Amino acid sequence: MFADENRAFLTRLFAEHSPDDLALARRGSDRHLRDLGFLYPTLPCHFRLDRATHDELLSATARLVSAHQKVMEHVCSSLSPGELAETFRIPEAMASHIDWKRMSAGMALARADIIPTDSGYAFCELNTFSGVGGGECHHSAKLHAELLGHPVAGASPFLDLARHYLSQCTRLGLERLVILDSVRHAGRGYGRDQPLVDFLRAMAPDLDVVYCDETSYRPEWLRAPHARKTLVHRLITFADTDDDGAFLKAVDDSGATVSCMFEAELGMHRKWFSLLCDPGLHHLLDAAESETVRRYVPETFDLGPDNLDDVLAARTEYVFKHSYTYGGDGVLIGAEHPEQALRDRFLADGADTWTCQRMVRASTLDLPVGDGSQAAFSFVLGVYAYGDRTNGALVRGSADSKVVNASRGAISWAFAD
Repeated sequence: MFADENRAFLTRLFAEHSPDDLALARRGSDRHLRDLGFLYPTLPCHFRLDRATHDELLSATARLVSAHQKVMEHVCSSLSPGELAETFRIPEAMASHIDWKRMSAGMALARADIIPTDSGYAFCELNTFSGVGGGECHHSAKLHAELLGHPVAGASPFLDLARHYLSQCTRLGLERLVILDSVRHAGRGYGRDQPLVDFLRAMAPDLDVVYCDETSYRPEWLRAPHARKTLVHRLITFADTDDDGAFLKAVDDSGATVSCMFEAELGMHRKWFSLLCDPGLHHLLDAAESETVRRYVPETFDLGPDNLDDVLAARTEYVFKHSYTYGGDGVLIGAEHPEQALRDRFLADGADTWTCQRMVRASTLDLPVGDGSQAAFSFVLGVYAYGDRTNGALVRGSADSKVVNASRGAISWAFAD
C-alpha cells in the first residue's frame, strides 16, 4: 500500500541526508515550479510506487476512461441536446458552445484522481480536459531526487502529450501549435505548460509552437489559411473565461483544430460516476471495464428529493460533490458538516445538482512540516491519459483538509521502481 511503502522509503531517505541537504532539494523543487508559473508548494519529498501497482493503476485508468466514454456516447446519443442540457443542468452559455458531434469522437485527454487507502486504491474523479494540471510536478520531483543523488526513471506526461499532438499535426498537415491560456487561469497559479512547449520544439523544430492567452492570440490566426493550419491546446476552462467562452468559440469557428470544446466540461460532470455505477448501463462495457468499475469506483449515485432524508441521516458515510466544480470546490465531506447546514445547501442549489460518493478513508503518512514537527498527510494520486498513453503518478497531499488538491495542500510525484 502507498503509505506503508513510502513510510519505509522516507525513513531511509531522511536518515541518509542532513536537514540542510533536504531543505536544499525542496527549495530547488519549489523554484523549478515557480519558474514554470506553478504557484503551489511542494511536499518535502518525492515518493515511490512499486512497479506492479504503478502499472495496474495506469491500466485501470485506461479502462476507466474507455468505460466513461462508452457511457457518455450512449447517453448523448439517446438524448437530444435540449434533454442533455436539462439533465446535466448545463449553463445556457456553455451549452451553446458544445460541439455535440464531438461527444462520440473519444475523449483523448484526461486525468484520473485516485485515493490510496489502507486496503487498496479508489478512483474518485475523472477530469476530461486537455489542460488538466499537475504534470509539472514530474519535473520538480525528479529534480528533488537528483539533488539528493537518487536519480529516478520515468518519462514526463508532457512528453506523452507532445507525442499525441504531433501525431495529429502530422495526420492533419498542421504547421502551428498554440498553447492557449487565459489571464484569469494563469493568475490562479496553474502554470503555463512550458515543458510541453519545450518537448514540441525539440521534437518538431519546424513546427511553430506558441504560448499565448486571449490578449496575445494573433488576429491573423483567426483567418484562413492560417486557422486551418493551427492546432490549439486549451488550458482554459469555461469557468476561467470572462466572455462566456465567446473567444474560444471564435477560435473554433475559425477552422483551427481545438483540443476540445466545452463538451470536455460536460464530461467532468459528477453525474457520470453515478452512471458508471448504474448496473443498467454495464452492458455497454466489456468484462475488464466492468470489473474496473466494481473494484475501483466507490458507490456513487445522484442526490434527489426521494433520497435526501435517508442520505442526510447517513451523511458521515458520504462525500457530496456539486455538478461542474473542480479544484476541490463544491466537495463536502458529510462528517464535517451539520445535517441542517447540508440540507440548506442542497436545497438552495437544487438537490439533483449533487452526487453522493461513498466515503473512503485515505491512508495517511506523517511528514515534516514547517515548524519541524510531524503531521499526518492524506493523499490523492493522479494518472494522465493522453490518447493511448497513460502516465503517473502525480501526488497531492494535505495535512489540513481531507479534500485534497493542490490549492489545499502541496504536490510531488511518485516514481515507479
